[in-house]
Amino acid sequence: MKLTQGPAGLLCLLLFHLRAVGGKVVEDFQECSWFFQGKVPPQGFENHSSDNLVRICQKYKDRYHFATLYRTDLRIPVYSAYRYPCSVGEEEEAHTPSPWFHEPQIDDLSLPDEMVNNINSHGELQALNSDYKGEEYQQGHMYPFSLNNKTSATSSCTLTNAVPMTQGANMNWYHEVEAMVAKLARTCHKSGRLMYLVTGSANPTEKKLKDRVSVPGSVWTTLCCTFPQDQDNDPCQSSPVNEELEGEHEVTYDKDFSYAFMKDLESEASAEYLTVSEVQRRLGADNIFNSCGTDSQDEGEISKEIEELINQIKMNMDVQEIKEDIVPQIPSEVNVATADDDLVMKQNETPLEQSGEEINEAISPSIINILLAPFEMFANATMTLAHLIAAVLRVFQVLAATCLRIPFGIIYNSASCLAIMAEYLFVTVFSVPQDLLSIMLSIASDTANAISCVGRLFKYLVRIL
Repeated sequence: MKLTQGPAGLLCLLLFHLRAVGGKVVEDFQECSWFFQGKVPPQGFENHSSDNLVRICQKYKDRYHFATLYRTDLRIPVYSAYRYPCSVGEEEEAHTPSPWFHEPQIDDLSLPDEMVNNINSHGELQALNSDYKGEEYQQGHMYPFSLNNKTSATSSCTLTNAVPMTQGANMNWYHEVEAMVAKLARTCHKSGRLMYLVTGSANPTEKKLKDRVSVPGSVWTTLCCTFPQDQDNDPCQSSPVNEELEGEHEVTYDKDFSYAFMKDLESEASAEYLTVSEVQRRLGADNIFNSCGTDSQDEGEISKEIEELINQIKMNMDVQEIKEDIVPQIPSEVNVATADDDLVMKQNETPLEQSGEEINEAISPSIINILLAPFEMFANATMTLAHLIAAVLRVFQVLAATCLRIPFGIIYNSASCLAIMAEYLFVTVFSVPQDLLSIMLSIASDTANAISCVGRLFKYLVRIL
């Protein structure tokens, strides 16, 4: 059933000064085909409930940003297809609109192809912001907000691109999958290739928001890194990259590859690392990607190489955290010349008989420093020992996590960590602050670092358990 709305409804749209995003409902995806690898949409998702499926070329400010296949009976997307890099459109800061966008054309094709975000007059066949009010669920992106930037990030905040997730599941999905996908996309781009991605929902549960919006049992992401087969009519080719993702990154991989992730939302178990073929089998789909430069025989071997790549990325992330924890903050030295200049000025401004008192006052802190130096060195040595114990535990955690998967770069990274710890011990023990203030600052800094290391230790112990 489709709702219709006459001129009065259109007048209301204008009177509300609607902020609009183009989200065109189409018969096929030809108008935004470049979001699909080989310009061919995923096959096998339209075999069931075809009468309840709509295709949307998601457009914001006259530019297409991604494509969505949407189920109107469940009021959630089947999948969204997108690219990296593909930040197109006007240069504006990315933001989350409030409320989120929704698509009037889903309910009535006679309406303009523009999404609206401040009225709820159309929603019989789609989710609305009111469906999420008062619920324990929040909007979980399919096309991630953080992958591209500018207007492309803003365009992702439409309810046709979201499924209900609990806050915990949403955060875990981001840390376990979206963050890793972003790093793999960056690695792909550094090889001169482009990343094609499809993220979707599966296994709908009996739970529904407001008895309308279905809660999926799982979500999945598949990715394909390859060269575009047709560079014509491809706005993503000339789009800028997300500078927040790009930068120095030692992990490289110069091959076409595909990979997949799948996560059960009900148990909130860790995401599974899978091949695209395995995800297709579980979804009952045919081909998500037209061709990704590999055949079924190569997919298994390449999948193992990508697992090694992921482990190396994780190792680099953990080692970077260790470096940030144990790099010593060396107290700044007192400017002796400045202190002497102040003393000379005081001597010139006061009678000669008072010079002795001024000199004694200047010398007294130095005597105190000398007396307190052994205690300060003992305190520094104690704090250093605490740092070393925490850092060694962190190193063992990294080694254990890596050995449980596939060892890669353990010796080099462990040696780097030990070298940093040795350097820190040397600098801390053999550097003596020059006055009492620097001693206090040094103790406070070391105490803060020790607390930080203990906090991180507990975090990693929780992750290991």
